Amino acid sequence: MFVMEYDGLELDHCPQCEGVWFDATELALLFDGHPDLADEAIADLPDADTDEKGRRCPMCRRSMRKVNIGTGKGVLVDVCGQDHGLFFDRGEVAALAVALPGRDDRASSRLLAFLGETYRGDRAASETEES
Repeated sequence: MFVMEYDGLELDHCPQCEGVWFDATELALLFDGHPDLADEAIADLPDADTDEKGRRCPMCRRSMRKVNIGTGKGVLVDVCGQDHGLFFDRGEVAALAVALPGRDDRASSRLLAFLGETYRGDRAASETEES
């Protein structure tokens, strides 16, 4: 995992799977405090009905549970049961921006800037590793 800082947040990004780890509270901060993304709101979500294999939390190494965040079916993400954070597979952060009720342009702009920085960072890291 690469650690990157964006707008005061320190986020972990995996260049192999292109997933993103958010420590507790970081997701709500990225989305300007959206109420559906508060740690308590996510912790109260029911487990998703899925056959997708769960990940292990990078902090406590326990199996994480799967939940759907957002409207409708939402976006399936991995959540640590010990409240360490959330893991988003490739593309899920962008999908969440679309699936959130009441999203605003400012939060969407921050998200797009974050995604741009994340993937620009991947290219720079890949180029450095290949050299």
